[in-house]
Amino acid sequence: MNNSKRSFLTHAGILSALAGLSEVGFISAALAKPSVWNKAAFEADNLLEAIGALTSQLVIEDSAGLIKFIAPPIAENGAVVPVGVKVDESVSATAIALLCEKNPRPLAAHYELSEQTIPFIRTRIKMAETASVLTLVKTNRGFISAEKVIKVTRGGCGG
Repeated sequence: MNNSKRSFLTHAGILSALAGLSEVGFISAALAKPSVWNKAAFEADNLLEAIGALTSQLVIEDSAGLIKFIAPPIAENGAVVPVGVKVDESVSATAIALLCEKNPRPLAAHYELSEQTIPFIRTRIKMAETASVLTLVKTNRGFISAEKVIKVTRGGCGG
């Protein structure tokens, strides 16, 4: 069989499967939207500039314990620091951002969430040195934040 025919049949099969899944409601192509790249936030040189690019609203510190950090107190390698954020399910979170105070570019990760999802993310970030890692959680009532200091024993962003 010709490679172009094989490729066509493969792609047609994939499209048919996706159309079938969409038809039964397993996936929803109508609700899909392209993500918007927040260039100013990712290219900010300091923490306040990055927070300002993410939100123009007042950020409230999490005093009720709604945000739980899942991160080691000491990271052996700053190039791969495992960080997780779990937000209480009673909070309708629509975005979670991770920022590292002493990094050359503080915004490490930004996730847009559906209101129907459980607000939980887990990733690995780079850290230049020992610093506070801050999370901003966007809710329907505004932004809440929490932070955790992570000690880095071997350099990540800076070497």
